[in-house]
Order: sequence, then C-alpha cells, then structure tokens
Amino acid sequence: MKKLILSVFIVLTVAVLGVGLTACNSATPQGQLSDLLFTHNHEVFKYDVKCYDVKTQKFTDENGTYTARLDAFKKGSSVSFGSRTLENVGEGIRVTGELVYGDTVYNMGCYYTLVSGTSYMVPAYSFKIIKEKDVQTFEMQGRYEGSTFECERMIGKETLKGSIKLSGTIFDNNQIHQILRAIPSSTFSGGMNLSFSTPIASLNDFTSTNLTATGSSTAMIKTEYTDTVEAYKENGINCYRIKLTRSTEVKGIGHTLYYAIDEIKYEGWGMKNVLIKIVEPFTDAEKNSFEMHYDLISAELS
Repeated sequence: MKKLILSVFIVLTVAVLGVGLTACNSATPQGQLSDLLFTHNHEVFKYDVKCYDVKTQKFTDENGTYTARLDAFKKGSSVSFGSRTLENVGEGIRVTGELVYGDTVYNMGCYYTLVSGTSYMVPAYSFKIIKEKDVQTFEMQGRYEGSTFECERMIGKETLKGSIKLSGTIFDNNQIHQILRAIPSSTFSGGMNLSFSTPIASLNDFTSTNLTATGSSTAMIKTEYTDTVEAYKENGINCYRIKLTRSTEVKGIGHTLYYAIDEIKYEGWGMKNVLIKIVEPFTDAEKNSFEMHYDLISAELS
C-alpha cells in the first residue's frame, strides 16, 4: 500500500500541478504570481499525512509527514538546492517540500526569480530527490531556458540528460500547490478557472502535460492547526476549494486544495492564502478507492 500511495503522490503532486491564467498566452507568468514573501523572508508549514479507506470510511494505520518551506534570497546569493548549490542567483524565492512516508523520503523544490521590480515570480530551477531506506534511488535537477526545460535525471548510477519544449503559460510543478497561493486573492474569490503547462521529468516519464485549476466554492475546514487557534476551534477556518486535474494519464483524478480566505497571523505578520488541506483520491490495483489527506499542523515564520 505504501509504495502505491507514494507512487500516486508523485504522479499527481510532482508531475501534475502547475498554474497559469487561461487568458494569458505568454510563456512567462509575469503579473500572475506575486511575491509571496513581500513582508517577511521565511514561512514553514507542517502537515499530517493519512490514508483514508473510502470503503470502510476509516483512516488506515499508515501515516506520514509533509513539510513545506518558503525562503527569500537576495541577488547574488548561494542557495542550497537538493544535492547542489545554486550560485549567484537572481533575487527570488525557494520553495521546498519534504514528504516522509514509511521508509521513503521525497525532497522536492523550485526556485522562482523575482522580476518586474521584484514583484512577480518566474520559475528558474527545479529538483526532486527520492530516497528509500536512506538509499538515493532518483534525482532530477532542471532549469528553465525560456520555453525549454533542461534537466538531468540520475536513476541509480545512470545519468540521463534532455530537454522538454513547453508552450503557453509555463510554471514549475514541484511545490506548485504552495506557489498557487501567489495568485491574486481576487482570482480566488472571483471563481478560479485556469489553464497551464508543466514539464514532467520523473522516474518513468519525460514529457509535458496540460492541467486545469478550477474553483468557485468555499468550505469550513478543521485540522489539528485550527484546533489550536481560538477563533477556529469551534467551526474551523473558511477556505476556497480549488480542484486541480491533469489531462493525461490520470485523467479525471486530481487534488482538491483548500486555501484559507483570511490571512493566517503569526507574531503580527499575515500569511496569505495558506494551504490548509489537500485531499487526493486514488484507486489501487484491486480497484479499491482511497484518499490521501494532508492536514495542516502548524504555520509559522522562521
């Protein structure tokens, strides 16, 4: 079960999620993703990861953790990026995530450069590392050169180099569910209807795909985090409900993401559109239905 769950997570989260506005045909996302860390430099979000059996309507005994981190860097900085270091970067934001589930650990990240007066975020670099029982089995390191994604994949002792041509609006898919927070609040509240293109550079796939992000409803969500905040203890926190789906391979299956409508306050600072919960449906080899739930535990500035 764990192997299947993690495999599905990678297919959907790492190889699926990317965002761009439907009305925009530009290959650059300027004006779409605004600087997430305009008033502070670091954010850390921790999630409890559980598997829900739809048939029994109960959570299984399996569980894991997912931690997402956003860090701002000045122009010329050296930035740790998976197993490598990016030198002399443009001013930007690194978004990293670590999923620990059973004996497998996934580390994933992207670096977005700030442009147009340091206001907008453009994808520049991407990485993914998979370790099983502390042994690295896969690594991907990539960079964006205009509308081309150049990357290396290290599978065991073999290194594969290649490029993926992209068209339309381009975003990196690693941690894009966190980056989606940078979409203007007016788009969330007005009913999101987005189309986008993203590269897939995974263990078995090397291509691109088209995705959609839609949402026009809200929901009250309770997690371990909301239980710790007086204002949310009783009813939870009101969230925008966003559905993300992929047009190929896992057609019709996608994440449902819940983003807080109100700013999450921490020591006087406000964090916008915080991702409170992820629900990911999937079916195993015997056609049994499950859901992976990622529930926010904590949201902090570090």
